[in-house]
Amino acid sequence: MKIDKGRLFKIIVISSIFCLGFVLKKDIHFSNLSIKFVENEFPNYIDSLDILNDCPLLLDYYPYSDSIDINKKLLEDSITNIDYVYNAEVYLHDNSLTILVEQNNPFLRFEQFGQSYYLNQEGKKMLATNMNLADVLFFSGDTMYINQICDLANCIYQDSFMNSLIKGIHFDKDIGYIFYPRIFDIEIIFGDTLGMKNKFDRIKTFYGKVSKNSSIIDDLGNLNIMSINVKYENQIICQKNN
Repeated sequence: MKIDKGRLFKIIVISSIFCLGFVLKKDIHFSNLSIKFVENEFPNYIDSLDILNDCPLLLDYYPYSDSIDINKKLLEDSITNIDYVYNAEVYLHDNSLTILVEQNNPFLRFEQFGQSYYLNQEGKKMLATNMNLADVLFFSGDTMYINQICDLANCIYQDSFMNSLIKGIHFDKDIGYIFYPRIFDIEIIFGDTLGMKNKFDRIKTFYGKVSKNSSIIDDLGNLNIMSINVKYENQIICQKNN
């Protein structure tokens, strides 16, 4: 029996679409909604109402009285796309829909082109708002390398002394990184990120020993320097006030 190839192709296409309809069935049915948050060491700054207000798919169904149908995958993507959400997972069990939300946590704050942003730990931008204010390192500068900045910030956070000391960092394309400490109104010229641990040790030496020198702080408590430089190996260079 001779089979018409054109007809056979149409049958295959129609059959594939029919089967695909079952495989990619997206609508799910639920009558109860629960929003839960992943707990971690960061303070929680969002709640269920934030999710409901900022996700159009959910806003249409809250408050709800009757069972509803909703696209599960679309809902998951819609919530994950909210700026303060890092990840969202949607589960259906016994007609109850559970949404597990992982908050997007500020890792450091930076300013670029006159606008302030937060970066999460992966270096992705998130808006800085009154809702997510966090005491994190502040970065500013000419040209900034996001991956390098995140690595530098992570090293500072992991060192208890540096974490408590440094409040802000500026990047200058000619000088490199400049640290702004909480103790003493000075600049710490750090340079590039090579030999970070050794540079950290020299900053600790300055605050532990050198800063007690009378030529740096006089008997009246006046600070006689405007900056220290740890760019160069095995050196701490102090620049005096004019």
